[in-house]
Amino acid sequence: MNAFTLKEMFLLGWPILSVLLICSIISIAVILERWVYFRKKKINVKDFLDKIPKVISGGKDSGAVAATLGEPMLTITRSALSAGGSKSGLELSMDRSIRMEIAEMEKFVPLLGTVAGAAPFIGLLGTVIGIIRSFKSIAVAGGGGPQIVAGGISEALVATALGLFVAIPALIFYNYYSTKIRRLTESMEICADEIAELLTRK
Repeated sequence: MNAFTLKEMFLLGWPILSVLLICSIISIAVILERWVYFRKKKINVKDFLDKIPKVISGGKDSGAVAATLGEPMLTITRSALSAGGSKSGLELSMDRSIRMEIAEMEKFVPLLGTVAGAAPFIGLLGTVIGIIRSFKSIAVAGGGGPQIVAGGISEALVATALGLFVAIPALIFYNYYSTKIRRLTESMEICADEIAELLTRK
């Protein structure tokens, strides 16, 4: 083997590199989609607690105030107001709405965790294959040398680096979105408790 080009390196390792490329595309798509989604999901607990009594009272401006609650609390408040009946029925209705919101928030996020966990191992597989190819080249050539092992070692290093390159952003955003979901869930539960208390008094 003479000069070992970058093109040859990618041609040798294309099965592993292709899988990592697909993982990277999936990761980027999920990160961007969830980023846009979560920008619309904001809960200001203090602001909600100030506004919800006006909404519950049913005054002439209650509809306008309700519209400013934002999602997901607007949906949960509407489900509570339409529930009627006993306190248990009210809590069941809000709990159902909260669980539906959580399911929607968690959509696609596990994919980031899967990519973050799998990408380094896929890269490691490419590393092992590259090293095996290096030893095979040595055996075929009957000796060692930089030119003999360059292909396999380069493939191994590229696969490892690309695996980490794909995994690190996926892990960062998986943790970020998981934390955001947990905080939004806590805020929804606090606000739901306030709705239940106000409607029970009414």
